[in-house]
Amino acid sequence: MPTLKEVIVESHDDIEIWSSIIIWESPRKELIIQLEFIDYDNHERDHSIYATIDPDEATTMARNLHIDPDSVPRAIFERFGDTSNTTVPSKVEATFQEILNFILDCGARYRLKYD
Repeated sequence: MPTLKEVIVESHDDIEIWSSIIIWESPRKELIIQLEFIDYDNHERDHSIYATIDPDEATTMARNLHIDPDSVPRAIFERFGDTSNTTVPSKVEATFQEILNFILDCGARYRLKYD
């Protein structure tokens, strides 16, 4: 059963396209950063992208950030989080790319999966 760790950002709820980034932990202790995109006018455009960080890679990130591995989701939220719910979907997608670059800058790797 996945465990939600942090909601990083969500776009405004009252527009026809909605997007969010969340971080959760898989049963195998991987960190999953999920970008979700929903087009309420055309659900054929709905999609999710998952960046999976293995436990060893999360430890590498934590070491480079001088924090405990369990604190990596919080560190990502503190750097990229936005709880205003006024963000537009394109900004959410740009934030996802910034997070991926941040992971690499911390010396860690991730795997992408598209759904």
